Amino acid sequence: MTRKDASLCWPVLLAAVCRLPGLGGEAAAASRSAEGGLAVPLSQPYFLRLLANTPELLVAEVGDAGVGVLVQAQTQSRRVTLSQSQAFPRDASYNGTSPGLWIPLKESALRASFFIRSEENVTALVSVVPYREQDPVPGACNTEFDMENDPNVHLGFTAHETVVEFAPANLGAARNLSPPACDVGQGTHSRWRLTYDLYQYFLSEVDVSEAGLFDGLARMSSVQNVEQYGRKIASLTSFDKTRLLVSPFASIGVIYAVVVRDPLRHAASLYVPVSTYSCGLAPPGPCRGQGPVSSRVFFAVLGLYGLFVCFAGHRFPVAGLFFLGFLLFCLLSFVLVGRFSGASYDLCLVSAAVTGGLGGALFALCGWRLRAPLLLTALAGLVPGFLLAAVIMFTPLVNEKMLRSDVLFWTCVTAISIVLPAVVLAYPRALSILSCAWVGSYTAVLMVGSYLPTSLPYILLSVIRRAVSPLFSQAIILAPFQSTDGALLALWAVLAVGGAASQHFLTRDEPPFPRGPHPSRGESQGPPACDERSALLGGAEGRRESCR
Repeated sequence: MTRKDASLCWPVLLAAVCRLPGLGGEAAAASRSAEGGLAVPLSQPYFLRLLANTPELLVAEVGDAGVGVLVQAQTQSRRVTLSQSQAFPRDASYNGTSPGLWIPLKESALRASFFIRSEENVTALVSVVPYREQDPVPGACNTEFDMENDPNVHLGFTAHETVVEFAPANLGAARNLSPPACDVGQGTHSRWRLTYDLYQYFLSEVDVSEAGLFDGLARMSSVQNVEQYGRKIASLTSFDKTRLLVSPFASIGVIYAVVVRDPLRHAASLYVPVSTYSCGLAPPGPCRGQGPVSSRVFFAVLGLYGLFVCFAGHRFPVAGLFFLGFLLFCLLSFVLVGRFSGASYDLCLVSAAVTGGLGGALFALCGWRLRAPLLLTALAGLVPGFLLAAVIMFTPLVNEKMLRSDVLFWTCVTAISIVLPAVVLAYPRALSILSCAWVGSYTAVLMVGSYLPTSLPYILLSVIRRAVSPLFSQAIILAPFQSTDGALLALWAVLAVGGAASQHFLTRDEPPFPRGPHPSRGESQGPPACDERSALLGGAEGRRESCR
């Protein structure tokens, strides 16, 4: 719905909240209604403290403000339950960190009452927003979830995707009229004319506090605010499935909001916004870093070795070949084991590290023994080519409908991966320096990114997820770009340029590729030794010269 008054009170409330140590104190004076419950102001968020297992009755004076009210409660990580009944029946209750209820008002109703409870002490932000008869009713045509009218945005999680679901809406109706039937007819007179827009809003990457979340919710508290601050990531008609897949970004809070629009009445309503951090908030949870300890140890070792390769990879070609071979075989192993074995993440990581070590050793041995730098550099060039493809596929281009096809997607990735080494193959020294500098610097960024909330590691991870999970081809990938991302992107550029300059300086007086300890076939190690079968040409002096 389009209401500005509901959002104007947020800054005042948030100022009161932020002044309280640990969110302590009362944001507003509580008053008891005639029914004995706490009186909740209409269209004004109310800061409420809940005691564990103590249901609280809340009453809102609605008068003739509308045909129904949308009740919602917001917490950061603790679950609360909203219900119209003190018994909290399953079909009339919703439990979560952002629960919501739609309460239709009878013709003579002057107030709306509901109950809220929690299994532990928690601070919740409660609001009651009235809806007019021309406003669409969120979730009023629910057939998937427990409540008859479900205005909530439901989040589900798989190993690689965030699932966003919501129930279809219905047309609004006056208090004394029954709402239109949900599945009778599909013309412009029915709910099938409604459209849906999904928005997302990323919270600050360094702030996982309640105040930071409430500030983000203030920016997503009304249709106008959602349109101003949110980023539209999908548009649906009533004939589309109300289920979307989104790529998660651990440690970075995000708020999802759904706006339903009635194009005939020029009205819009907002579902209850929902937030997630895609990780646990309790320390030392994954929100303190980019994944489990095994990942951080792996990327720390890889990043340190990558720094050495970045600045001296071409000076020590065997070390550079080992590094690039390790990455190539490591990626292949992780994808194959993760896709076809169903093994845990840690097991996939160990398998990838072992296979990568063997592949890197094979590359290094071939470079040291066979002296075939052109062939090995071409093979190693696939790694920076693949990284280039991952960067391109991390842009909004990947959300185009045609790239949902796995065949076309992997054809593009393969083509881009081959183009870079093919174009630069005529300059093997430049290709070697470029590969070591660019890929080595990225692993250093991965090392830093494993301890900071940033989206840059997902450049590579998104392509790996696409290879491992069949569902990820339908996921929407729209990454945030915040201050940490900008700093790490600048670090990547500085390391890459500095690494390329360092390698060029270290090898400026040397041949393109240093000679190995073993000569290639057909190449002589020195003058032949003289014996009794040596040719007698040119006399004694000639024989001595030819035998030196």
